[in-house]
Amino acid sequence: MSGKRHEVRVDRSGAGRRLDAYVARRVAGLTRSQVKRLAEEGRVTVDGRPVKGNTHLRAGQIVVVEVETRRPVLKPVNVPLEFLYEDRRLIAVNKPAGLAVHPSETLREPTLVEALLAARPEIRGVGERMRPGLVHRLDKETSGVLLAAKERVFQRRMMQLFASHRVLKYYAAITSGVPRRRSGTVDTCIVRHPAYRQRFTVAEEGRRSITRWRLVRAFGDRFALVVANPITGRTHQVRVHMRHLSAPVLCDKLYSSRQRLFLSDLTGGGRPAGETPLLARQALHAVSVSFVHPESGRFIRIKAPLPADMSAVLNALAAAFPR
Repeated sequence: MSGKRHEVRVDRSGAGRRLDAYVARRVAGLTRSQVKRLAEEGRVTVDGRPVKGNTHLRAGQIVVVEVETRRPVLKPVNVPLEFLYEDRRLIAVNKPAGLAVHPSETLREPTLVEALLAARPEIRGVGERMRPGLVHRLDKETSGVLLAAKERVFQRRMMQLFASHRVLKYYAAITSGVPRRRSGTVDTCIVRHPAYRQRFTVAEEGRRSITRWRLVRAFGDRFALVVANPITGRTHQVRVHMRHLSAPVLCDKLYSSRQRLFLSDLTGGGRPAGETPLLARQALHAVSVSFVHPESGRFIRIKAPLPADMSAVLNALAAAFPR
């Protein structure tokens, strides 16, 4: 067991912000809840003094976070999974939002590959030790189609399909704001944000990233339903490109100013006591993945139905913004 030390100088954007929220945006690999837990364990200091996660910061302060890291251990976990497709080489599951795809040094919760190990133990040993079977990945808060392979050679062939842009992927995104056009292509370079290490941003140099998109429906000038087709597969690509279009994915904690959506936000008036949010995670869902099967030669299209939380939001938006 070892540790990592992260030191962050608070800039002007952090003045008045809660420590847990600010540090989670500045340090890659740490979530707000993890920062809060580390603070409770006495592993977070501001100007050398231990603090709590809800401490409000001032510009110029130095925040130090000591993260205990450990070598992750894969263990089967009984988490229910919805299988969308399966043959002797390939598995497709409908990944739920909130489930990380694979373990990391700081993650202390079940992951999708551990659930797959319990359901399909034959994937152990297929590819990387901590990512057995995985062909691609989805962000923790993104739901939808995720593929895994049961055999190493087939896994490599599937990964080659992704790398050569021969896999057609469609995402449904509910956005905060409406793109100015009905459709288009975002062709930019993406790099990690120089200050907020969990984010990525559009830049003149970096990795070329291409996303085609189409506006399905606008809800007034406040929200929209967009279908995105990422040609490349960069980290956070659809999320970064929607922000670039001034229509970030709704409730995206990294790229949108709106963190939660309540029904009262749409109906007007005050927020009733105890009202629960309609949505508290990024409204992004991998709707379908299509490709030519490397072994059978058949064209395969795997679809995942829209999850209940996003469907509820769309129903509420349709009622609040009738055509």
